[in-house]
Amino acid sequence: MKITCHHCKEEFTASNEQSAFITASKVKNMKFIIIECPICYESFHLDPTAVDRPVTAVSELADEDGLRCPNAGCFGIISFIEEEKPFWGCGECGTVWNKKSELFQDVKISIEKYPYRAEVYKKKRKGFIPAALEDEPEDYEDLVLAELNK
Repeated sequence: MKITCHHCKEEFTASNEQSAFITASKVKNMKFIIIECPICYESFHLDPTAVDRPVTAVSELADEDGLRCPNAGCFGIISFIEEEKPFWGCGECGTVWNKKSELFQDVKISIEKYPYRAEVYKKKRKGFIPAALEDEPEDYEDLVLAELNK
């Protein structure tokens, strides 16, 4: 299976171990995992359910699953976690939102404070959905990391 690294933008073939991990994560319907690029050795997030489908399909994910985290300095991906008490969480910084309205309020505040963040979200009725990865600014992660120095 072919994967493109979020850091170096190079495409690579997943190792047997990575392929097994991705397949097992798909079976569990996980939307967020971390893998390491064998080219640049950086870790990055991956939606295992999106592997083997076109990148543009990311914008078709249900509801808010796949949104970029709105917290300052964090460019993680938010996943909806279906537990006894469902919630939305960022696997990068660990932030949890118990209500969709709280998540959307934080996205709105983030866009007001950092206007470039608007490019990673699409407004939809009363909320937001993720923009397609190819629509994100190339330097998005650098811009977000710079927020920590402001």
